[in-house]
Amino acid sequence: MMHSGYSGFGYNGNWFCGPGAFFPGPIGWIVTIFFWALLIYLAVKFFKGVFFNNSDEGASRLDRLKERYAQGEINEDEYQRMKTEIR
Repeated sequence: MMHSGYSGFGYNGNWFCGPGAFFPGPIGWIVTIFFWALLIYLAVKFFKGVFFNNSDEGASRLDRLKERYAQGEINEDEYQRMKTEIR
């Protein structure tokens, strides 16, 4: 008996699964959408980290260090050591 439609691996003409789906059925659609959303999210985070590197981060850490020194949480030796590590 001839079957109309694609007869490839895992696809029997049912619209719930098709070529390109990771898993058959409606769960497969959810997994596929989740996979692509995660991939896009990670790509955006990567490109933001590479191309939009926040150079103010060192300055804000230095400001926090100055505040800690001014409040007496750390002494002058610790302040100077941490200051050189930040820069």
